[in-house]
Amino acid sequence: MCCSVPIFHIPGRTFPVNTLYSKSPCEDYVEAAVKQAMTIHITSAPGDILIFMTGQDKIEAACYALAERMGQLISSSNKAIPKPLILPIYSQLPADLQAKIFQKAKDGARKCIVATNIAETSLTVDGIFYVIDTRYGKMKVYNPRMGKDALQVFPVSRAAADQHAGRAGRNGPGTCYRLYTESAYVNEMLPSPVPEIQRTNLGNVVLLLKSLKIDNLLDFDFMDPPP
Repeated sequence: MCCSVPIFHIPGRTFPVNTLYSKSPCEDYVEAAVKQAMTIHITSAPGDILIFMTGQDKIEAACYALAERMGQLISSSNKAIPKPLILPIYSQLPADLQAKIFQKAKDGARKCIVATNIAETSLTVDGIFYVIDTRYGKMKVYNPRMGKDALQVFPVSRAAADQHAGRAGRNGPGTCYRLYTESAYVNEMLPSPVPEIQRTNLGNVVLLLKSLKIDNLLDFDFMDPPP
């Protein structure tokens, strides 16, 4: 029966991405990301920048520091340095402000987008040629002390890091700056994210299965079995 189902092949077009690692571990990834973004803006060819941060607080801190330091640099430099357009993106940001990341900047200004992992797979922004990967992201996990799920900061998986890097290769050859060592990528990061069912409260899952008249939960064929 399954053999009669048609198979669709949807080719994707990606360009090569040059991945660069830090030589030593990064103590303050917000500070390191700001410095790297400034270096790219001053020394690299045109192309927008995408920085991956953990959440709203880190995004706003990075945007503030980047705007302040770029302003100081522009005012003190003898050379004409164009001002970048710094844009945050996170789930609680109003929709009209989120939409700005998709709009072309005036006068060909470089956009510097600072985002959560919402930009990992959920969004595609044209014009990104540089990605700065801080290594960290937020995941929903069950906290037994609080008795509920909570967002906590964890190192991303290698699969997620590869997704981050791929954002730089949508429109042409790009560069991904990883603010961690290659050894950390190979030896410390998980190959793929832990499935949500293995890190969150199973109460809702059990109730849903019961509502579907599934009584034998122990033998239920989960795609990813709970722990």
